[in-house]
Amino acid sequence: MESHTALELDPASVSIRRTAGLAYFYARRYPQARDHLIRAIAMNPTSEENYRILAIILAHLGLPEEAERTVREALASPGTGSYSTATLGYVLGRAGRRREAEAILGELTALAQREYVSPVSLATLHVGLGNVDAALDWAERAYEERRGWLAYFKVNPLLDPLRGQPRFETLVKRMRI
Repeated sequence: MESHTALELDPASVSIRRTAGLAYFYARRYPQARDHLIRAIAMNPTSEENYRILAIILAHLGLPEEAERTVREALASPGTGSYSTATLGYVLGRAGRRREAEAILGELTALAQREYVSPVSLATLHVGLGNVDAALDWAERAYEERRGWLAYFKVNPLLDPLRGQPRFETLVKRMRI
């Protein structure tokens, strides 16, 4: 992976370490992804994004309690946004804690009436709840807003529950990825 070359050139870069972790996540090599994110957090324990990404990886490793604990650490950071809140809902939804995840969805939906909430956040949470149509509605909205998250739409394991859905495939074709 090119990220290894980048790490050799700049081993102290938290951004490169996080990117390496994401590359492993997209390749579905979750243990390696986890290791890189743990190191990124050790290098910068104040980065909410690192905790959030690690929580998603841990959920994919089948470690829901550890994933929840990790995303709650992200939420303890000052100024956390809707991405981390949605990630908590995603983790809880995947763990079968639907009522708690739906409560978070309600909070984010109410927040979206007052301020901007990324459609990526809402798509993520709906995926965790297994709400395929709602997740695709928000993914389509993210496409309309040209959200950068969509660059990884075709390979992001978080979206595996949507694969094979005609709307998912249509959206992939519209994006030309």
